[in-house]
Amino acid sequence: MKITVVGSLNMDLVSHVHHLPKAGETISSHDFRLIPGGKGANQAVAAARLGAHVSMIGMVGEDEYGSKLLNSLTEAHVHVEGIKRSGTTGMAFINVSDDGENNIVLVPGANAQMSVEHIEENLSILEKSDVVLLQLEIPLPVVEYVVKKASGLGKLVILNPAPAQALSPELLQHVHTLTPNETELASLSGMPTATLSEAETAAKKLLANGPKRVIVTLGEKGALLVTAEGATHVPACRVEPVDTTAAGDSFTAAFAVGIAKGMAEAEAAAFASKVAAIVVTRRGAQPSLPTLAEVEAHTF
Repeated sequence: MKITVVGSLNMDLVSHVHHLPKAGETISSHDFRLIPGGKGANQAVAAARLGAHVSMIGMVGEDEYGSKLLNSLTEAHVHVEGIKRSGTTGMAFINVSDDGENNIVLVPGANAQMSVEHIEENLSILEKSDVVLLQLEIPLPVVEYVVKKASGLGKLVILNPAPAQALSPELLQHVHTLTPNETELASLSGMPTATLSEAETAAKKLLANGPKRVIVTLGEKGALLVTAEGATHVPACRVEPVDTTAAGDSFTAAFAVGIAKGMAEAEAAAFASKVAAIVVTRRGAQPSLPTLAEVEAHTF
């Protein structure tokens, strides 16, 4: 069960606030922390803690933040031979409110320097993988190249389309599983997604472009697994959220692990929902990600 994550690594600068600031509003933070993050790195750490053999291809800066991010990955037993150092490390400025909601401003840094050449240098990592997992915090031409290359190698390709941007049918036809949230689904489909019925219709529109399945994460409403055969609603585990950072990342990673282990897709989605529920009860991105033992021991 080998998973390769191709994606972003960021240092998260996290401010905890009573409420998210409105336009033009200045507020005070009651807690500030530096936490390893980035959607790619979060998914790599999540999958590794759940027992998968994980390698990552990405870029960090030649600075202290880059060293901290590499240390966080190696401590989680993620293989980092595919990570190159250049320039400055990507950063994410994150505000987290007392009710667990967040907003995020990304500074791409080294992530923006990811290139097709860097992928070519690490093709052996892709070739040894069973599952290839991507997001959209690195240049889209690189994502497109990896998706096509991995699909051509017969790998299961999972794309978490976040942050949302336009994706061509040519790219989507090489994706096996797409994991948008409601907002991303609305952006990709151009359709409303406020209800389960609307989300199902929008997901079916994306299926027409090639993916075998679309799994829509719906926060407290759970998740919706949509395939050509129909839709299955996976209820959320009931918890009191503290911080929703990395909830989507953990869901996607856990689903990848479940599928790689041979779980049926509905079982893998339920497993992913449980992992994400644990994550939102903890603060921070990578510090919130549970081990497989913690997931198996947790009751809701």
